[in-house]
Amino acid sequence: MNKEKSYGLQSEVERLDAEDSERFAALCQESSRPVILSGGALAWPALEKWTPDYFRRRFASQQVRPSLQLPAYGAPYFSTEKHHRREMYLSEFIDILETGDACYVDQTDVHSFSGLEEDYCYQQFIPPGLNFTSLWIGSKTRSGLHYDNMDNLFVQVYGEKKAILLAPQEARNLYPFGDCISKSRVDPERPDLMHYPRFAKAQTLIARLQPGDILFFPRGWWHHFSSPGPSISLSCWYGAPLTIAEQARGVNLAGRHLWFRILRDFLWHGVLGRAYNQRLFSTPPTGKLLYDLLFAPKRLTKTE
Repeated sequence: MNKEKSYGLQSEVERLDAEDSERFAALCQESSRPVILSGGALAWPALEKWTPDYFRRRFASQQVRPSLQLPAYGAPYFSTEKHHRREMYLSEFIDILETGDACYVDQTDVHSFSGLEEDYCYQQFIPPGLNFTSLWIGSKTRSGLHYDNMDNLFVQVYGEKKAILLAPQEARNLYPFGDCISKSRVDPERPDLMHYPRFAKAQTLIARLQPGDILFFPRGWWHHFSSPGPSISLSCWYGAPLTIAEQARGVNLAGRHLWFRILRDFLWHGVLGRAYNQRLFSTPPTGKLLYDLLFAPKRLTKTE
């Protein structure tokens, strides 16, 4: 397995100074490439208040479903969610986080933590309309390489994170899972080029995020986040989602053979309602999602 980054062409994500917030806001609505507003959120109350201890004191009895005992390398999507998810109080989770173990409260609706919405404000950067804001708290986390269906404003609040980003047209080099086409088999920090040789051709952008940095990246861009230690982040998805036609073009870019698995899951998990094992940090199978989009709520499918 290759540990040195001797693959592809790498460059840093463009950075703007905090004084360029108006230009950054325009890019968040018009740009087709990632960009960072350095220190753009430093004035938010969250930057002064949010620490692991703050969450333990204020939300000690809040129920959360973190992922624990996370794999140290390789795409996390090879693991099954049920083998890592646990129910516990947030105070218990913070105790685990402070031991240094890899753990993650991932993609949790920030509104489930009453009052936190007073500590941040995205409105100057995003257009009016529907948006979804999620909280991420963890230690030694690795998101896995994947893409989102909406534009994303990602804010680092506490600790550090590194993001690796790749354009949608790189899909052919990223070996998506057949049953979950938005997730890649490649660990971009330790790529196994023997099994995934095309990744050596991929062109990557690197973003090194400090507290207060705001990273924008467009829908459909592949991205991987990792943190060396305790970390707290916010992400806000907004704007029009990828259409079915756009996602279909993405499948064609990645490899037309993926359609066979999508059709199989459409029939097996959608039409027939058969159970599936959900991958860690993943949605249900793509074929099942397509079925639900076309025919839900006619039928529900169980997970194992």
